[in-house]
Amino acid sequence: MKTLYNKIVLLGAVLLILASCKKDEERITVRAGDPPALKSSVSTLVLSQDDATENAVTFSWDAYALTWSADQYKSDIVKYTIEADIKGQNFASPVITDVNGTSKVFTVSAFNAMLTKLELAPGTPANIELRLKSTLASNTTPAYSNVLNITATPYRDVPEYPSLYVAGSYQGWDPPTALKVSSPQSNTEYEGYINFPDASSEFKFTSARDWSHTNYGAGATTGTLSTDGGNLQISGAGYYYLKANTGTLKWSALKVTWGVIGDAAGSWDVDKPLTYDAAARVWKATLTLSAGEMKFRANSSWDLNYGAGAEEGLLKAGGGNLKITEPGSYQITLDLSNPGYYLYKLKKV
Repeated sequence: MKTLYNKIVLLGAVLLILASCKKDEERITVRAGDPPALKSSVSTLVLSQDDATENAVTFSWDAYALTWSADQYKSDIVKYTIEADIKGQNFASPVITDVNGTSKVFTVSAFNAMLTKLELAPGTPANIELRLKSTLASNTTPAYSNVLNITATPYRDVPEYPSLYVAGSYQGWDPPTALKVSSPQSNTEYEGYINFPDASSEFKFTSARDWSHTNYGAGATTGTLSTDGGNLQISGAGYYYLKANTGTLKWSALKVTWGVIGDAAGSWDVDKPLTYDAAARVWKATLTLSAGEMKFRANSSWDLNYGAGAEEGLLKAGGGNLKITEPGSYQITLDLSNPGYYLYKLKKV
């Protein structure tokens, strides 16, 4: 009797296991339709740091169409990614942006950061390609949208250093619109370049873009500053290298002209002069350069010179020689308009 009972219990267990196995064989399947099409609000972008927080472009698409074998198991499982690369690179090393939902708005700053990762030259239009990658799971093959083409011009992301504002007669004594000197080391030492077209120009350094905060004027002796002094003056119209130290309360103004020197520009003995473009606030010249090296220097002297900085197009005081590998005619631009962050450009013409 006991044996019969055990057999009945065993049979019940087997039937339970078989029923469980049959239940395990129930599969939930999902079938994907065509990948969604990627759309863009613009096809051309010229980016500016002044608009960094503004919206630059919106990308949108419809949700990836999925058909489920059982409606009760429907789920939003699609992961969307926008890929960007230089045109013609076939997305070999794309810049990737993960996205939630079915649209993505890039600010000017964010889109410029993406272009910077692609190592595009600031100020130069470039053709880029973008596509949408849709993925259901890590073990599935992703689907890709159409490829969008956009022409985009990135800007160089200039750092914001602590600054003093040079309000004076050259610009109507208006601190909100004044040019500035800055402190690249974030200390008490400030520097920058300003063009004074009038020989009798006067000015003050202000710590904010108003007259309500600390202002620095002329001290009791030449080259000193005071927080309750009169106006500062320069000695003749021209382009000046200004320095101010709010710790030692000293300042200086050096009138400068700029040129290039080096075997690439003819010799290391004679400077080739640059001409100041007041509207663009840059120094320019079109010169025939040879393969070789060169530097920028002020007043035909090595006391103030700029050479190669940490990256292409960036200058460093006293830096190494700039190398010219291809001889030819070049438009040379020296840009000292961003205090402490000085740039150059060589464009073959």
